[in-house]
Amino acid sequence: MDSQLHAELAKRLNDAEHSRVPIEQFSKHYPDMTIDDSYAIQREWVALKLGEGRRIIGHKIGLTSRAMQLASKIEEPDYGTLMDDMLVADGARLEAAQFLNPRLEVEFAFILAAPLKGPNVSLFDVLNATDYVVPALELMDARIENFDRDT
Repeated sequence: MDSQLHAELAKRLNDAEHSRVPIEQFSKHYPDMTIDDSYAIQREWVALKLGEGRRIIGHKIGLTSRAMQLASKIEEPDYGTLMDDMLVADGARLEAAQFLNPRLEVEFAFILAAPLKGPNVSLFDVLNATDYVVPALELMDARIENFDRDT
């Protein structure tokens, strides 16, 4: 996949979010798609969000448990960017119609006092950079169909 296709697919994800109409899985049309392609699409999506005036407020690491990796058929944790419009204030009311396929998970949120950078960040680096940890609820919503519409 090339950068133009990454940008096109990122736009399709963004459009699905705005229209609330799920799209088909990319790997169905691009079976040779790699994890690197997925992250390149994510970077393009972040660029679209920044262009819409959104702001980066943090980062997320997912699939940290082996059980979730096995359930998702993914071999390693994944990561993503959190934008300012993803933060929901305590006590806020959300309308179900805003979402395509909402799911809720309990998570830990690490509030950092210092930045973490580099490919070799250790557990001790994370502990030293962490100011405090709080419980958080993650409301996930799919932009991509969970089921193949043709089968």
